[in-house]
Amino acid sequence: MEREKYSLKDFGFNLEMNFVDRADYFQDYIHQLDDSKHRAYLAEATTGIGSTMTVRDIYTREPRKVISFVANDYLGMSKHPQTIAAGIEALKKYGTGACAAPIIGGFLEEHRLLEREIAEFIGQEDAMIFSSGYGTNTGVLGCLLGKKDIALTDTFVHMSVTEGLSNTNVKTIGHNDLDYLEMTLKKVQDEYITKLVIIDGAYSQDGDIALIPEILQMCRKYGAFLMVDDAHGIGVFGETGRGVIEHYEILGQVDIVTGTLSKSFGSVGGFVGASKNIIRYIKWYAKSSIFSAAITPQATASSREALRIMKADPSYREKLWKNVAYLKKCLLESGFDIKNTVSPIFPIMVRDNYKVKKIAAMLLRSGIYAVGICYPAVSRKDARIRASVLATHEFGDLDNLVHSLVKIDRALNFRQ
Repeated sequence: MEREKYSLKDFGFNLEMNFVDRADYFQDYIHQLDDSKHRAYLAEATTGIGSTMTVRDIYTREPRKVISFVANDYLGMSKHPQTIAAGIEALKKYGTGACAAPIIGGFLEEHRLLEREIAEFIGQEDAMIFSSGYGTNTGVLGCLLGKKDIALTDTFVHMSVTEGLSNTNVKTIGHNDLDYLEMTLKKVQDEYITKLVIIDGAYSQDGDIALIPEILQMCRKYGAFLMVDDAHGIGVFGETGRGVIEHYEILGQVDIVTGTLSKSFGSVGGFVGASKNIIRYIKWYAKSSIFSAAITPQATASSREALRIMKADPSYREKLWKNVAYLKKCLLESGFDIKNTVSPIFPIMVRDNYKVKKIAAMLLRSGIYAVGICYPAVSRKDARIRASVLATHEFGDLDNLVHSLVKIDRALNFRQ
């Protein structure tokens, strides 16, 4: 009988091996991928990453031009001539890096300008930028919550949230489960000093959004604070692109908002918005900032220009939503399970940890780059192809994705 196919779960800390032996054993997983020509991960790009790109075939090393659905550059800002020009000017003025942590000399005028502009955009008193979105959540949560506090987190929050909560108490709440959240808030309201509910605005795997108004109301009722990670929402949702919180018309009412510069801003870095006092506190205590070099001048200036364009020209967001509506219609009419997505994130469900890798590899060979998401990002039964739609996609690109999936399904029968 053939051995069950490997997954990343087979090579983690559950093994009674030191890390050298564990790494040696892990090569079995790579060999399995290579034997089946399934290694679509870590493909090497020879162009910028966007709606189209060129990657080297992992096995032949030949360049292959593909339609890409792997980037989160929702508005196409990473290749916008004005964001590029702004970055070049910052390079000339400041050099290639700040080369110091913000708190000890790496804080540039350009950084403070971006912080003020982000704060105004997301409806907060003040904001702080970090050199990565991941480091934003780990740094903010690591300095705000301790042993006498508790975080109540949605099941589907980002791994950066989980990492940031290693020094506090954590209670996981089922996804958008209002009844369980209220029961838990009621139970813990007198047991901990700080109660912080942490949710995403738009969720990165299923593409659905949080029930923020109801959750906010519960937080107020039971003396808890609310933090929303709106990495996938800002620039996309809301009448003026201010995110899922604006979509619900409650801008400025959430206690803490975090986000990233690597999606709608088309750059790299992260940010947190909150009251002036909380931001000042975070600047002195967030380890991922005070022990890390500041975000580069180019990324900062390009992000500022992207924000200016977002506010001045809604056509990028409008084009994005036209693409989202078109792909959703095509996938549903073709019989694919895309769960309850209401965003540019499309989970095309496969529900087989091995088969999803085969599909991703077949897509890549047909000129479509869309990776398979499987354990540990999602459970084995929730494996899916995830496609991120951008404003820079054309309807023809979306048609190619759907037609390729239909063709592959005839061979693998993965439509639900």
